[in-house]
Amino acid sequence: MSHDDRAGEKRLPDRADRQSWRPTRRMFVKAAGVGTAGLALGGLAGSAAAVGDPTPRLRTDGKWIVTEDGQRVKPRGVSPASLDYLESIHPRGQREILEQATDGEQWHPNTVRLPVGEDAVHDRGMEYVVDDLLRPAVDLLADRGVYAMIDFHIIRPYVEAMAHGEGMVEDEWADSLDGLGFDPRVDTDDLLTEFWSAVAPAFADDENVLFELFNEPTLPVTWSTYGEHGPDVQTREDEWLLWRDTAQPWVDSIRDEAPETPIVIGSPDWTSRTKFAAEYPFDGENLIYSGHIYPDNGLPYDTLERGEEGDTYEVGPFDPEYGAPAEEIPVIITEFGWDPDEEFRESVEFGTTSGWGEPVRKWLESSENMGWIAWCFDDTWAPTFFDSPGDGAGQPWELKDDPEQMGWFVREWLEETKDDVIGGGGTDESDAIAVGDYEARDTNDDGLYDDVDGDGETNHEDVDAFFENIESDGVQENPEAFDFDGNGRIGFSDVLELLRRT
Repeated sequence: MSHDDRAGEKRLPDRADRQSWRPTRRMFVKAAGVGTAGLALGGLAGSAAAVGDPTPRLRTDGKWIVTEDGQRVKPRGVSPASLDYLESIHPRGQREILEQATDGEQWHPNTVRLPVGEDAVHDRGMEYVVDDLLRPAVDLLADRGVYAMIDFHIIRPYVEAMAHGEGMVEDEWADSLDGLGFDPRVDTDDLLTEFWSAVAPAFADDENVLFELFNEPTLPVTWSTYGEHGPDVQTREDEWLLWRDTAQPWVDSIRDEAPETPIVIGSPDWTSRTKFAAEYPFDGENLIYSGHIYPDNGLPYDTLERGEEGDTYEVGPFDPEYGAPAEEIPVIITEFGWDPDEEFRESVEFGTTSGWGEPVRKWLESSENMGWIAWCFDDTWAPTFFDSPGDGAGQPWELKDDPEQMGWFVREWLEETKDDVIGGGGTDESDAIAVGDYEARDTNDDGLYDDVDGDGETNHEDVDAFFENIESDGVQENPEAFDFDGNGRIGFSDVLELLRRT
């Protein structure tokens, strides 16, 4: 949900942007009298998604997410709708949905995001959130060998909630303070403190858990002027630095209660400012940074122009904002998705598999360490994987299998990557062998450097790289690392054997 802009300029979002601000993006609830108040790679050593496999605690090592013994992990998975919505409104309930999402037959995530909205805190309290929503979900995922990313799924200003709320109503984001999608009467700092002071100690000992601090901090940004801080935020760097200074105490308080649990950290402008995380990181250990991308953010490899004549701005490509930081720090795209239906034409989600989903998969796969969580494993919170009778919140679910929809695409992607191994046995940069322009690595600790191009997997690109560089010093000086056919010498038969293995 990015509102990108030219640095230093302020611009108000257009009507479609204002509508897409809401917590559920399109949360239409089909329930009698119930409103919205009551939203490739890789796996873990073989497949952490296999039911019953262990989920050793994760930590960070440079730009990598690793297990305690150094095995590199690339989280990839799905997110259901908010757990409080599933439990209070949806007829299926969270257990049935999470069981389907991790069935190990059609769906193969190694990580599932567990969103909890602020309404659950306001209306039911933290005992309900911890005991009735999160504990059953975390335990179910642990039993199935899947990591649980607890996501405080709030979408609100990160400072001065009331001042921003009043300014937003004045600028017609909503008709009243009650229509903003967050409660501006509740201070953001108080809300974060209440949530994490209960959740962090309750799940500190769960080895399959990660914490996602704050789903989408929104304002202030360069194009907003609300509150005391608004006029002072002139550049995107200003946004990040204010966010970092504001959120560091929340990170510290979580770390005090849960010393080892990885913390996933978003950014202002609907978690679209990942760019500055490498240059100005938070203090602390085991910190991961997140990004959210939708078709409105542009294309992975191209620059597009958005806006109307006289008020245009550029979006895309993704590398400067998300790819470049991932060269230095761990990054997970914790939300992405698309929907080609006409009803989404004016929203951030409008896109197709061929025009957006496939390029995004190619881009994500090109990164050796960037994880991803697709949104949304639901029939109602858009963009959805499933259809159901009526306008949503119904059953039975039917996977959206039109070629331009994302439901089938994400399912197939997870299926194709369920057995991938990332990094193998804690291989680090010092273990690499230079092969031409590549850094070859041993992906399964068997002494053979079958990941010739160093991208974290073994495929036909490695065969090509090996064939093209078989006479290189790296290969000729380390024959035992490339003797794939085991005959004691390097030759074309080793290329054929590597091809056979892919």
